[in-house]
Amino acid sequence: MLSVALFAGLAAWAPAQFAGAVPPAERVKTGFESISLADAKEYLGYLAGPECQGRGTGQDGYQKAAEYIAKHLKEWGFKAIGDNGTYFQNVPFQRSRSNPEETLLQVGDKQFKSLRFASSADGEVEGNVAFVRATGTDPSLDNPSALEGKIVVVSAAQVGRRLRQQLFTARPAAVLTVVKSTADSQWSVSRGGTRTSRASFRGEISLEVAKELAKFVRVDPKLVSLDDLPDATARLETTETSAKVVVKVQTEELGVPNVVGLLEGSDPVLKNEVVGIGAHLDHLGVQNGTVYWGADDDGSGSAAVMLVAKALATNPVRPKRSILVMWFCGEEMGLIGSKHYVDNPIIPNEKMVCELQLDMVGRNEEKQGEAASDNLNTIHLVGSKRISNELHEMILEQNKHVGFEFEYDEEGVYTRSDHYSFAAKGIPIAFLFTGQGAQHVDMARQLFETEPTFRRAIERCDAGLRSEIDRPLLEVLYPERARGTSDGAAGDGRPAIDDTTYTQPALFAIAYGLVALWRACGIVPDAVLGHSLGELAA
Repeated sequence: MLSVALFAGLAAWAPAQFAGAVPPAERVKTGFESISLADAKEYLGYLAGPECQGRGTGQDGYQKAAEYIAKHLKEWGFKAIGDNGTYFQNVPFQRSRSNPEETLLQVGDKQFKSLRFASSADGEVEGNVAFVRATGTDPSLDNPSALEGKIVVVSAAQVGRRLRQQLFTARPAAVLTVVKSTADSQWSVSRGGTRTSRASFRGEISLEVAKELAKFVRVDPKLVSLDDLPDATARLETTETSAKVVVKVQTEELGVPNVVGLLEGSDPVLKNEVVGIGAHLDHLGVQNGTVYWGADDDGSGSAAVMLVAKALATNPVRPKRSILVMWFCGEEMGLIGSKHYVDNPIIPNEKMVCELQLDMVGRNEEKQGEAASDNLNTIHLVGSKRISNELHEMILEQNKHVGFEFEYDEEGVYTRSDHYSFAAKGIPIAFLFTGQGAQHVDMARQLFETEPTFRRAIERCDAGLRSEIDRPLLEVLYPERARGTSDGAAGDGRPAIDDTTYTQPALFAIAYGLVALWRACGIVPDAVLGHSLGELAA
């Protein structure tokens, strides 16, 4: 029953079961047929809709999504096995933000507030005030060393790559970027601890207060503006006025729930064994006023697990083994929710016979030479043979009732979703997802070679990623141009760009470059939409 329901839940995103599929046995038919496209749309519409605001871990939208799923688990008769008889296993987090009343810049007896810092530690720093006004595309300062030890107020419609690098390497005491408003001081959610690096003194100052500060220290008020101009210029004006930046942080302990529910098995002995089915409920949430909705990643998997849970509960014949359904927090932050579960299991890990993970199952794969329409019935099966070949064979057998065409070319993502937390404990796993996007070597190469704006945007991404990935992004995208480097292939001979480690940065960079190019051509949209990494570019 379980495997049939699992694959039917995935196929709910398609119009019907695929050609050649064998009808399910009569004893599981009711549950199988309860899975519908209408339910899929309803569940995903809520999870990726305005109520949940992208489901960022520790944000209000995530909590609403968790409560929505818990309500359905109760309706379907799942046992509440979480904290204090709830469907929640709370994972300890800490949230922090700069206190808007106590965080300030002080010049003599004069205090300037409306400052905002992404910091989890208190701190103070002193230095002379300096102003930078940047316009145009990617300007740079002629004398960046003059920034050292200064409290620098930066005005720009967009801080370009070269100026951003100068603001880092010149070692200023603090950097305050001018923004329209700092009214909403957003909470930063983490697993705890403090940061004491220079980044603690990189923040924002409202346009109104920056103008007031400029007037107070008697510098040209034109140095404070968010208006952009076509010429690429960066002007620096230093002062002999000493100031102090004081950062005071509010910190609160926070419990963010994994959502868990148990459907007890029907066999008096086998019900003591548990099959886990999981998805990650979180996405990126709201960041700097932008909502990252996360419909595919992983609203689709979360909705699919709901479909499976309803099918199992609706069917009059229950599985012999117990079923533990799980929706994890903090996957985007490093598999935090699932790691917490396996380290603090509600049901002992040795009783879990396998864990089945659904992540990004809401769209058909597109890649070079393959349109989405070529992949209507394909799905990637990852990790199913690594710990238990028996699990793999069972999946193949039960797939006859749906008719997916499995692909096995994405083992590079084996460690990238919550199933890996269970695999690390020796629990057999299977991870299913519908694939990556339409990446290929030499994407947009003609634009890179002929459009300076696009090229600068890609080079900016390349520079920013040097410390994050183990080969230059330009080598991944355009291996033939990268003289004296490797051939751009991954360890298994495939192009490196097909390894998800490089796929996602590459896709973002291309989207980011296109946005920069459109803006340079005078195309400024009234609204933008983005899918997955496209959300960040949007």
